[in-house]
Amino acid sequence: MDQSGDETFLDKSGIDEIPLITKARNGSKPGDKSTDSCIVLVGTTGTGKTSTLNIYTGNDLKVGEGAQSVTGTTVSVEDKIHVGGPKWIDNPGWSDSEGRSDNLVFKDLLRHMQVNHCYNVKAVVWCIMPTPRMDANLQAQAKFIDMFTPDDEKTSENEAGQIWNNVVIICKGKINPEKSADVQGAVMASKQNSVHAEPLSIRYEFAAPEILEGTTEKLRKESLRMLTPGEIRSELEVLFSKLPVPVPVVFANQKCLSCGQEGDPRLMTDTCHRNKKTGHTGTLTQRFSRPEVGAAMGFGAVGTVALSIAAAASATPLVLIGLPLVLAPGLTLGGHRFLNTASDGASACGGFKITDMRWSCCNAPELSPGGCTELCDLCGAVWGSSAKPCVMIKHPDINMQKEMDGYGVHVKKHDLVHIE
Repeated sequence: MDQSGDETFLDKSGIDEIPLITKARNGSKPGDKSTDSCIVLVGTTGTGKTSTLNIYTGNDLKVGEGAQSVTGTTVSVEDKIHVGGPKWIDNPGWSDSEGRSDNLVFKDLLRHMQVNHCYNVKAVVWCIMPTPRMDANLQAQAKFIDMFTPDDEKTSENEAGQIWNNVVIICKGKINPEKSADVQGAVMASKQNSVHAEPLSIRYEFAAPEILEGTTEKLRKESLRMLTPGEIRSELEVLFSKLPVPVPVVFANQKCLSCGQEGDPRLMTDTCHRNKKTGHTGTLTQRFSRPEVGAAMGFGAVGTVALSIAAAASATPLVLIGLPLVLAPGLTLGGHRFLNTASDGASACGGFKITDMRWSCCNAPELSPGGCTELCDLCGAVWGSSAKPCVMIKHPDINMQKEMDGYGVHVKKHDLVHIE
């Protein structure tokens, strides 16, 4: 169904109960076996994601109304009606009233796809409410959808934006006479991420019993766009037949040199270490150790005894002139150790001190510039280690703010390298 085309699907006899198989975009063929592919449901909680899944696949997942999510975790289900068709993946949804972070919901969705080997996306079904405005929610959701196919630096092809060929917008309800106005906000948001984005779209409401009894079929389907489950399924079958072949979702294996996280960057937490500095991981120690001072003092004691014996034997007191030379090493090292303190420490004797402490990790003087190890300038952790990160590197959404108490925001990107 084109964006500008009619909203009903009629065969040559005018009967729309049988889906019309139209020409596929970019070569997909109706009836192809797609057991290795999936259809992913995304959108704001309460826009009919799970209801759509149930209608199309014949499953009976629990559904709810309003802004409170009923789907608590990401789940995959088989299509019971279209045998051999793609799996459907449902998730808690975005803008959830229970406080789930949209960012974390998307990461959970990607992680579910990775763990369950759902690497080929036949369609991303984006469920929205009718609006001609590109509001903040639609912009944020479009960014998440675009993240399904980031550009792979290892290939010559530009994969960025490929997912938009396989996006289907389902608008829950009708406000404007033309469908294009009701889905305009979502389409504009998609084009912000990919200028060539042309997502397919459909709009409908679920027909209530009184509507089925009190209106003509033509008015209900064409003007009111209130459909039965069977009619919704038929129109979706036609819409899905227009999609191209499934889009591969590639999971990279990378490592952040700043915080040590490994895996696909989309699955990494948005926390890291702040900035790199050089410093020391050891502790400040005395320049001269206790054994060194002891050895020097012992040498002085032995020398004193020797000089005393020599003076007595020769009856020449002048021999004792060498006594200071013998005692000097021990007294110097002992005094140095007694007076030597850290630069920010209190003096040991009347305000006089020596600041010649050494770092145990590299034996460098305390006040020498630089350091022997790269560290985080905020938390002091070794740079690139898996120690707890200390800053958020993206501004968190309102729900994530509740979970990230104590973190500051320092906008940056993970310093990524590919690993085997």
